[in-house]
Amino acid sequence: MAWECGFRDVSCETDSLNAFLASQPHSNSEHAADVDLIVKIQEVLQWNWSAEVVLIQRTANAAADFLAKSVVDKSIGYVELLEPLNGMHNILQGPYHSSGGK
Repeated sequence: MAWECGFRDVSCETDSLNAFLASQPHSNSEHAADVDLIVKIQEVLQWNWSAEVVLIQRTANAAADFLAKSVVDKSIGYVELLEPLNGMHNILQGPYHSSGGK
């Protein structure tokens, strides 16, 4: 989606060490459950742009965690949010908002 919107300097943050390691160019992902997905991610990261996967602390990923938990029991597909979900305002104004973490 970032590519399609014209963004060419992208940083994707994850609090999953396994996801971070699998995204690295020389990772041995052949034993992973989602090999095809990991290979596709590695290919996308090699496109003509500046794209990186960054490992962050779980506490700094509260907004993504909130979104994931809020849709876990719902069978919805792709959703583009135009404004934060109810309950996200406090998270977005928390200690990591606009500060790049601590």
